[in-house]
Amino acid sequence: MFISLFPLRAKRKNIVLFGGRQMKKRLCMISLDAASQVDAERLFAMPNLKMLREEGTLCTRVKTVYPTITYPIHASLLTGCYPEKHGIPHNQPLQADTPPKMRRWYWEIGQIKAKTLHQAAREQGLDVASILWPVTGKNPYTRRNFPEILPLPGENAALKMLRYGTPLWVLQTEIKHGKKRISIKQPHLDRYAALLCESLYASRRPPDVLTVHLVDLDSMRHWHGTDSLEALQAMERLDENVGRIVQAVKKAGLYEETLFCIVSDHGHRDAPRGVLLDAVLKKHTGCRVQTLGMGAYIFGDDPEAAKRYLEENRERLCIGHIYDEKEIRALHGPENVKLAVDAMDGCCFIDEAEETKGEHGFALSYPQARVLWLLSGPGVKKNASLEEACVVDVAPTLAYSLGLSMPDCQGQAKKELFL
Repeated sequence: MFISLFPLRAKRKNIVLFGGRQMKKRLCMISLDAASQVDAERLFAMPNLKMLREEGTLCTRVKTVYPTITYPIHASLLTGCYPEKHGIPHNQPLQADTPPKMRRWYWEIGQIKAKTLHQAAREQGLDVASILWPVTGKNPYTRRNFPEILPLPGENAALKMLRYGTPLWVLQTEIKHGKKRISIKQPHLDRYAALLCESLYASRRPPDVLTVHLVDLDSMRHWHGTDSLEALQAMERLDENVGRIVQAVKKAGLYEETLFCIVSDHGHRDAPRGVLLDAVLKKHTGCRVQTLGMGAYIFGDDPEAAKRYLEENRERLCIGHIYDEKEIRALHGPENVKLAVDAMDGCCFIDEAEETKGEHGFALSYPQARVLWLLSGPGVKKNASLEEACVVDVAPTLAYSLGLSMPDCQGQAKKELFL
């Protein structure tokens, strides 16, 4: 355990006092992809999450951001900003004429236009590590980084990770642990992520700040449905992997000084009916569609013509709501999006004929657009609840707790979480 021998300084505000001792405060931030308020009762009855919940403060009514898809939300979690400011509008740049399986994603940290928690921590002199966090490839602010990078057809997964992650550490990790990774699909990848976290905390220099993204539940809900047996089993595995990380922190003797932040991004809804909206709009209006799942962006030179066509064909195209530019701005949506739609419940927008199960990308009015935030550790109120918050409040709250500088956050630090 680290005990400072020096007086407190403004530039080392992550040093806190406990029982007259100076102790370094660390952060372990874990994202449970695809968990929402409707999962809260089940998840926080599981042993490891229950333990953290009893030792901290939980909010089950955290408003997520528009659009309700993974990469924009995780960029908001890391920056405290909405997509209008951080510049990640979707999982992927618009590539309407590229086959879906060949489309590149927002993989690089440089594509985020706002200051990140990683950058703020590094500027404070903290050691930052990250495992499978979206939009963090080629990250100069992490000492050890294994970002979420998907190999496209014809690409080698290991070589791509070396290019986007921390090369030497990734190579050392691959040599030491690579044979323990059964595959890069779920649930194997989450188990490997937990193993990497265990390895980090067992190292000679455990990270001051760790962010890790667990995706098992999201994958199972997409493949098998929102309330499928596979999804329920994924929740159990999420709790087990959280437990492995917590135990690694305890084994390293760092538990008393570690702030655990458990977050989520969106829930899922079943959407068995798929609509090929892009093909229809391209044919009749010349506009193109970028699907969000249960929503879509509309791009083109004549958005008014597209809007009229959508209004005239609402039922046939399963259009639930049409967003004009004024509504999108009110939602703090991406600056380049002038027209968007939500699908009717039970429907989604697809790019090619495929079987659909669980989906997200839905409106903020659904219960599954209220997500989870648990803070547990030094200085946090125990077994307490926070009535409501927003995803963009997470980064400024963590910055406040660790003494980091993130003045451009659009969210607010929830100081009431602390004693």
